[in-house]
Amino acid sequence: MTTILRAKYLITNPENFTENGAVAVKGTKIHRVGTFDEIKMLTNVDKIIDLGNAIIIPGLINIHTHLDLTNLHNRIKPTSNFTHWVFQIVGARIRWKEEDYISSIEKGIELCVESGTTTVADIANTGYSFSVLKKSPLRKVVYKEVIDLNPDHAKDVLKKTQKELSSTIPDNLLTAGLSPHAPYSVSKELYQAMAQFAYETGTPVCTHIAETRDEIEFLAKGTGSLPAFLKQIRAIPDNWQAPGLTPIQYLNETGILRNHPLLIHCNYMTDEEISTIKSSGASVAFCPRSHHFFGHTNHPVQKLLDAGINVGLGTDSLASNDTLSIIDEMKFLFLHHSIPPNTLLTMATINGAKALGLESKVGQIKEGFEADLCGVRLPDAHVGNIYDQLLDTTSKNIFTMIAGAICYQA
Repeated sequence: MTTILRAKYLITNPENFTENGAVAVKGTKIHRVGTFDEIKMLTNVDKIIDLGNAIIIPGLINIHTHLDLTNLHNRIKPTSNFTHWVFQIVGARIRWKEEDYISSIEKGIELCVESGTTTVADIANTGYSFSVLKKSPLRKVVYKEVIDLNPDHAKDVLKKTQKELSSTIPDNLLTAGLSPHAPYSVSKELYQAMAQFAYETGTPVCTHIAETRDEIEFLAKGTGSLPAFLKQIRAIPDNWQAPGLTPIQYLNETGILRNHPLLIHCNYMTDEEISTIKSSGASVAFCPRSHHFFGHTNHPVQKLLDAGINVGLGTDSLASNDTLSIIDEMKFLFLHHSIPPNTLLTMATINGAKALGLESKVGQIKEGFEADLCGVRLPDAHVGNIYDQLLDTTSKNIFTMIAGAICYQA
């Protein structure tokens, strides 16, 4: 049984496009790629789906989000004060029950699929994320989040985390990962334990890093708003001392960089830190509109790209963003940065796949790859080149396929 998907244009990867393009899908895989005139000659075709004035592109990859915060959309006020934002989150969820968390994750999944996202990297802050996401059509890497700043707890936290991960059965669409949250919420000893465990088992790792200037001050001097906040919630040991390091120096000392981790945010970077990231083979998750929400200064994304670091795109959560659309992240960057549009698409597909260890399966429309595709309706008035049309404010995803299954069609 073969399904043919056709549209006005087809982008197989950011460097190649075809007019009157078509993709033949057989089972969960991409069977053939070419012009519709070529592909329509195949035998045993079950169905032809014509998307019309649209462009077929690889399924988009969101390498950082928190789907359990989806129902906080428009309930959290923009702020440059990170600790104030955290208090807003805690206050907004203080009365949430199991069904509230589950509905929030389910709504996030729905929004991702509708916007053309086929793969997500989600942070599991609660016990519900793995079970809800496992039942979803999305391809996903779900990172179990770990938080504990007390070094005496490291061994027990590791054992508990190992048990939780062992109860998750991976499949073709689900990979389980590990996320020691951040240097201000995870002790060095716990980072080291997690790094060793992940290294021995090949478990994917991500961590939030260099997200705020407060974090940098916290690690360098032990001063600022973060230690006061952590004392207020009784999360920091009385004898804690600042390591006197930059965030990336600190991660390097924990050993976690040898795992080629996914580094989330990297909003404030020195040239030395960028060099260390490059040498480590780590990837970076850039969340453009969340970065804007918090009023951060210019992100060093261009420096990271120029250094040859693998940078993908994330949305973060709807507690700091308006949508969970990677296309919207690309459009935002297209308007506000000078990154070439084909590079933006690379970040949203090929780079995202590499960051999650999925580059041999997804991120390109290629024979033998998983049939993760989306179709974007183009503006009626054809202005500019194919990328100008793709990133036009009026373009919209109308079709999402994951592993050969149609998950959304407008």
